Amino acid sequence: MSVMTEYRDLLVKYLPQPIRSDRDHRRAISQLEQLMVPRPSAARSRLIEVLSTLVEDYESREYPTPQVPPSQVLAHLLNARGVKCADVARQTSIPPATLSSVLANRRGISKANAQKLARYFNVSPVVFLATEQNGVEPATRD
Repeated sequence: MSVMTEYRDLLVKYLPQPIRSDRDHRRAISQLEQLMVPRPSAARSRLIEVLSTLVEDYESREYPTPQVPPSQVLAHLLNARGVKCADVARQTSIPPATLSSVLANRRGISKANAQKLARYFNVSPVVFLATEQNGVEPATRD
């Protein structure tokens, strides 16, 4: 069976549509769970991508991720990992004074330091970079 024929059959079976309610959301999640198998076919992968995009669109509208200032992200990660600024400074080569200034909102986090912190905490560097566009006022750069 060709990829397009299989994809068309899957579209008829699952009938993907815009998600406008919690009920629609639950249905789409259930469909995704049914489609998720080890090494899905190309057609199945396409439908998974379509349904995932619909779910992501709905969730971003209904359950937006709050914008958190980088200083609060850093404070949370320090607390969650049970580490001190001195520990992070040693491992990242970021001066302890810089980290303290970030935590006190006296300065922002440079792109270079965001990369170092992201590697240390195993997160995306984006969480450490505030922009006016995402609703968080940037502090002064370090």
